[in-house]
Order: sequence, then structure tokens, then C-alpha cells
Amino acid sequence: MTRSKFGAETKNVKHFLVVLAIMALLLTVSAAMMPGHVNADANDIVSKNIGSYSGYRASIFIYKGQYKCFCLEAHNGDPSGTDPLGEEIYNNSNIAKALYYGQYGAEPWDGFGGDEAKGVVITSLTLSDLYGNAKNYDTVPGVKEFKAFLESKPMPPSEITRFTKKSLKTTWDAKRKVQVTEDNEIKGSEGQKLSFNLPKGVKAVKKDGTVLTGKVTLSAGEIFHLEAEPGVTGIYNTGEIGKNFKYQPIVVKTVRNKQDIGTLKIVEDKTAVTQFQATWLRFNGVRISKQDITNKKELPGAKMRVIDAESGILVDEWTSTDTPHIISNLVNGRKYILSELVAPKGFRISREQIEFVAGQKDHVVMFNTPEKKPKSPKTGDDNSLSVPITVLTSSVASVLAAVYMRRRVQK
Repeated sequence: MTRSKFGAETKNVKHFLVVLAIMALLLTVSAAMMPGHVNADANDIVSKNIGSYSGYRASIFIYKGQYKCFCLEAHNGDPSGTDPLGEEIYNNSNIAKALYYGQYGAEPWDGFGGDEAKGVVITSLTLSDLYGNAKNYDTVPGVKEFKAFLESKPMPPSEITRFTKKSLKTTWDAKRKVQVTEDNEIKGSEGQKLSFNLPKGVKAVKKDGTVLTGKVTLSAGEIFHLEAEPGVTGIYNTGEIGKNFKYQPIVVKTVRNKQDIGTLKIVEDKTAVTQFQATWLRFNGVRISKQDITNKKELPGAKMRVIDAESGILVDEWTSTDTPHIISNLVNGRKYILSELVAPKGFRISREQIEFVAGQKDHVVMFNTPEKKPKSPKTGDDNSLSVPITVLTSSVASVLAAVYMRRRVQK
């Protein structure tokens, strides 16, 4: 009995252990199949339900605990809880634009109307169509319109937006009397822009001649240069500006019959900020004097001019006074030529061409020599009358001789 009783108890224990084992197995399988299960492996794909729109469940997938991904194959199974086979940069312009302008993108479509579930469904179904899904989802409200919107938009930034030159050389336009830098260009993806502020007296001129001042915004591919008035000196610097990131469409591959998923990865480069600077020219003034060579005093009434030695272009023209003439904003280190056009009354014109370099002299002098006065006859000088008297005497004698001869012939 006792034995029998012991055997019965042993049998009950075995049954109990079997039941426990089965329950443990079921719990393990159930936990593994739960959509919200987060495996210890950080690479697992976790599903997150947002809601629904137009009869479709709005779900996104969290990859590596941070990336919000969309399904790219709506006809395949949910990839939640699976280990991805790998990820790759997917260089497809349509996929890149759908992710960039889709829900959670950098510039989401206004047509989502702030409805997160609507945005998720339209973005996911559009991506499925663009990824090569056999089914077309254009009948779902908003999908066709979203596709049309994408066609009108540029590609998202795929490279860092920057200036091609960091330092611009400046030259002098003597004809227009303005400082001009060499050309610069903005490099970057289509549609990307850079903005910078210009100080007073400086302007940006685009290749087509458009002039911009103050806050300047230019697009990738545009070529421009800066121009500055003569009084602008020193160094202009934009400071660190620009978008130091780009976007890469990433596709996460999963097992067969499960959805591949996609996301837009932001690649940031904190060292890729862009800027440029322009070093303006230095300017000097000069005093120009017109002086009498005999007493070194200022001489009024001379018409003077200064030309640019390199271009021959007129810099300044004036009439001298009793004080030196001042010319400002001459380019430091540049050669100029001073000459006289009309001399003051009573002075000989100077044929001198005085060449000077701005910055090396602050006072340039040109002299004039007085004209020589004609000599006046001296009072009481008999020699001054001797010639006329001799001529007169000779003439009278000749006349008298002629009269005498005529009378003699008549007799």
C-alpha cells in the first residue's frame, strides 16, 4: 500500500513537472513572438504602432534603438523582433526624397496636415511603390498627391554645403573706383543655400549682375564676387556658417518574406563648417602743391590733373589755389602721374610728368618758372634814334636828287 501510495505520489510529481515544463516552453515562445518584445540585441527591429489611416495600420520600426524606419515592402510580413541581415546606403533619388519630405523628414509635406498616422501611412506606402512593390497604392488618399509633390522638389543634401574659396584676393577697378574680389562659388546639393551678412559699403554681385546687400542668401551652384567702396578697409570674414551635415538613405535588409525597412540617416561633420574672408585694399591721401620756383609759395590758377599710371584713367582734375590740393582714397602702393594742363598767368607751363606711389609720399610739389619780360628802351640813348634819322636823311637826299635831275632834263 505504502508502496502503491508511494508509486502514485511519484507519478503525480512527474505529471506536475511535465506541466511546468510545457508552461515554461509556452511562455518562452509567446514572449519571443510578441511584437513589442525588445531583445537584448540592440540591432533588433522593434515595431511601434502610431494608429491608423484609411484602413491601414500606421506602424514604424525602431532600429538600433534610435532610427525611425518605414516599411519598404508593405506586402511582406512584419520584421519586428528579427535580426537584420545588414544595412546599406541606398543611392536612389526617389527613395531619398520620400524619406526627406516624408513623415519625420527634415522638410515634411504640408499635406500630412499634422496627422502623424496619416503621414506614416502615406510615407510607407509611397516608399513601397518606389522600392519596387508590385502593388500600386495611388488609390489611397494622399499617396498620388505626395508623389507629385516629390517630383517638384530637389534632392536632399547629399554633400556638405560650402564655399569653394576660403580667401579672396582684391583688386582695384580704376574706371569705376571700386574694390573687386575674385569670384567665389557655393558647392553643395541642388536647392541648398548659404546666408551671410555684409557690412555697409560692401555688396555681393552674382554672375548675372544681380546686386545683393545686407543679409545675402545664395544657392548651391551660384557664382559671385564682392565689391567695396574705397573707404572700406581691413578684413571681412563671414564667420563660421553653413550646414555641416548631409543625408543618406539607409535600407535595412531583413530575412525572406519580411519587410525591408528604410530610414534617412543624418551624417554630421562638425569640422565642415564653411566660411570665407576678403582682405580689402589700403588707401592713402596725398597733398599736391603748385609753387613758384622762385619763392616756393603756393601758386593759384594752374589747371592740374592726376591719372592712374597703370590704366591711364583720370583720378582727379582741379585748379590750384593758395593752399595744397588734397586727394583721398589712393590705393596704397599704386603708381599715379601728376601733370599740368594750363599754367598760371605769367608763368611757363611745366612739361614735367611727376610719378609718385601712394603711401610712399604724402606731399608732392610741382614748380613753375615765371615767363621772361621783354626789355624796354632806355631814356636819352642816342643810339636808339640814330638808325631812323640816317634812314630819313638818306630818303630826303634821294628825293631832292630826283627833282634836280628832272628839272635839268626839262631845260
